Amino acid sequence: MSPTNKDEANRCLLIAKNHYGNGNYSSAALADYPNGKSSSSSSSSTTEKSTPTPARDEKKHSPEQIKAVQTILACGTDYYKVLSLDKKCTEVEIKKSYRKLALQFHPDKNSAPGADEAFKLISKAFTVLSDPQKRVIHDAGGGDPEQRGNASSGFSGFRSYQHPGFGGEDVSPEDLFNMFFGQGGGMMGGFNGGGGGFPGFSSATFVGPGFRTHTFHTGTAGAGQRFAQHQHQQQQQQQQRQGQGNHSRWAILLQLLPLLVFFGYSVISSLMTDNTPPFSFQPTPIYSHPRLTETHNIPYYVNPKTFRATEQNKHKLSRVEQQVVMDWVRGLQHSCQAERKERTAKVRAASGVFGIGRDEKQYQEALSWPTQSCDQLTRIGYSKDY
Repeated sequence: MSPTNKDEANRCLLIAKNHYGNGNYSSAALADYPNGKSSSSSSSSTTEKSTPTPARDEKKHSPEQIKAVQTILACGTDYYKVLSLDKKCTEVEIKKSYRKLALQFHPDKNSAPGADEAFKLISKAFTVLSDPQKRVIHDAGGGDPEQRGNASSGFSGFRSYQHPGFGGEDVSPEDLFNMFFGQGGGMMGGFNGGGGGFPGFSSATFVGPGFRTHTFHTGTAGAGQRFAQHQHQQQQQQQQRQGQGNHSRWAILLQLLPLLVFFGYSVISSLMTDNTPPFSFQPTPIYSHPRLTETHNIPYYVNPKTFRATEQNKHKLSRVEQQVVMDWVRGLQHSCQAERKERTAKVRAASGVFGIGRDEKQYQEALSWPTQSCDQLTRIGYSKDY
């Protein structure tokens, strides 16, 4: 028996056993190849009754996934629309939307036609909107700011995004996804390793419709050295800023120093100066000792406890008495002005209007109205001023 006939016989035998087990004895007899029945007829009948099964490796996708992919691709370079955000969105909202859409359109989660392109477009939108400079350019003119700046096309602009976790290296859309959803699930989740360094990191590569991850191992010393240099640079910058701040404060203090000195001198002088008058024209419990000036014999009162030093010093005593005379004369001058105004008013009242209705008696009394202060100024020789 040839190998082909042997395989056909085994297949027919298997079919016959199935029919026999189900109680279909006539079909089991027809399917028995050694009894001379044509295996082609039984094979065709069996084939007609059986239904083909889909391939195990064929990925299914729902109509909703197809529609979602089409919606993303229809957004074009309107990256706010791609991430379902508005122009006032914050950095936290951008990251949150990217995480959600990246999981939804990842090739392992969505096998609809165009899902790869939609995932790349979502990553591109995150790359642009998460960079402040690129976001400003995109807001000003729309579209892809990297294509306008580098005259490039496609998705080459993905390589321009930098993240401190990669030491300033360009990051692709695959790297972006790994940063969010790699080992650890955080922004730095794509790095493997603990301890005191960065011994390795994971990245992803699109190969056809599939999605392949790789782990790259780097030397701990090199990564640790770069990290130490970065920390040292930050410390130097912070020290420079502190130095500039201290210099500015000292400059402002030097500019204000003259004003502070003048203000302090004024305060100290006011505290040390005794503003208490040395005399009074009226007796009080403090100014209880009466005195007369050497000139004009003007009476005044002093504090006997504090005036003793002034009495012993002729120069000080002379200055005090000069001040007594000046104040006394000034007071008489004000009183004299008031007396003259009052006398003038009385004279006018008694004179009538243009001499009509003049009261001679009141007029004479007004002319002789006493002005004691003016008389005292005349006696001491100060009437020439009035």
